[in-house]
Amino acid sequence: MTDRAGSRVTSTSPRLGRFEAEFARDPDAAVGALLVDVAAARGPIIEEIAGAPDALVTFVYVDDVDQVELGTQALMLEPPRTSERMRRVAGTDVWTLVLRVAHDVTTAYRFQVDPPVLGDTTEEMMATVSDPEQQAAFVAAYARSIRPDPYNPRRVTDPLSDSGEPRNSVLVMPDAVALPSLPDVSERVEEHVLPGGRRVDLYRPANGGDDLPLVVVLDGEHCRPGLVLEHLDAAIAEGRVPPVRVVLWHNLSPTSRMVEMACNPVLPAALADELFPWLDERGLLPPVAQRVLAGFSYGGLATAYTVLHRPDLFGAALPISASLFFTPDPNTEPGEWLARQVRPGSTRARWFLAVGQLEATAIGLPGVAADTTMVSSAGRFHDALRDAGADVAGLLEYPSGHEMFTVHAAIEQGLPALLTPSAQPADLAE
Repeated sequence: MTDRAGSRVTSTSPRLGRFEAEFARDPDAAVGALLVDVAAARGPIIEEIAGAPDALVTFVYVDDVDQVELGTQALMLEPPRTSERMRRVAGTDVWTLVLRVAHDVTTAYRFQVDPPVLGDTTEEMMATVSDPEQQAAFVAAYARSIRPDPYNPRRVTDPLSDSGEPRNSVLVMPDAVALPSLPDVSERVEEHVLPGGRRVDLYRPANGGDDLPLVVVLDGEHCRPGLVLEHLDAAIAEGRVPPVRVVLWHNLSPTSRMVEMACNPVLPAALADELFPWLDERGLLPPVAQRVLAGFSYGGLATAYTVLHRPDLFGAALPISASLFFTPDPNTEPGEWLARQVRPGSTRARWFLAVGQLEATAIGLPGVAADTTMVSSAGRFHDALRDAGADVAGLLEYPSGHEMFTVHAAIEQGLPALLTPSAQPADLAE
């Protein structure tokens, strides 16, 4: 795996150095030439570093504003920071920032004008996202701050924004996996409301037949705009993933997930008592061995907890960038509580874990060891499963961050491993 330590801000790049020299002679011509190069690059300018596994990436934004920041997982900032101030070229509306980014990375980025902050500490961050009023105020201010890169046509939605518009731009490094063309799946996705008021989306593949494995994906309201079904559908059409039926399970509210997904028996009970009878009535509930639960972030934590504590519900688990650092009480329980619940014979399910390589930054929450990261906690949970004799199909460390690119890769690689009996355990770095 490529060392991600190089994914950091640096002072300049060859193109920026040339711009500064030209600017001293003819400011207008220098700005014009720089923007011509940005347009030709269709976004950030990428320049190789001889013999290095990463490259210099020059981000350029033009606007007459007081403050601009760059937000991207490639910064590898420790929470609660999510963005870095850009530098304004004196006497111009040009803002720049240069990063070293590994050759194989795919990640979203956005320019933000006067962005809000989640708090000064991770405790304040968690308090903000757990309180409905604070969370709503932050999301509204965050959405107002976002500016996509006008030179980059590749865009995706931002999971923190309440807008369904694709306003984040995408950085695709030279050795990264190419972004695929995606199908329209809208005619094969049905929206339903369960008797208890929960929304679910039901997806069927184009040519799957009736007796299909079931994949339940948590955080459905983020998966729809995150194009999870489109990426899966393309992979099924190409024969890389077996046909599956998918249920996207939505949260009751933007903040309810922080309660339901915190290793809370309420969530598996809701799946068992609300979703499964509804599916069974329609003949859509396969045997346990053909059911997969998948989730991202806190949803990944909830996935692991549910499959461990309710083995009657799912035969396979796909935790993605899971919040496995979790502790139910930082005053009495050290972090990574769930890994300590894994014991010999505690799970009959098959497991595939995934995490982004850019998630190797300290969590910084009370009760969590100072050096704990999403990557390290995923690795230790993987090892706990292996040591307990569990059926572990793989651990994927994907060259992206805590974002949908990691989710897409995890689903496309994890489902074949989980649903194919002959698949061999693997530790993967793509």
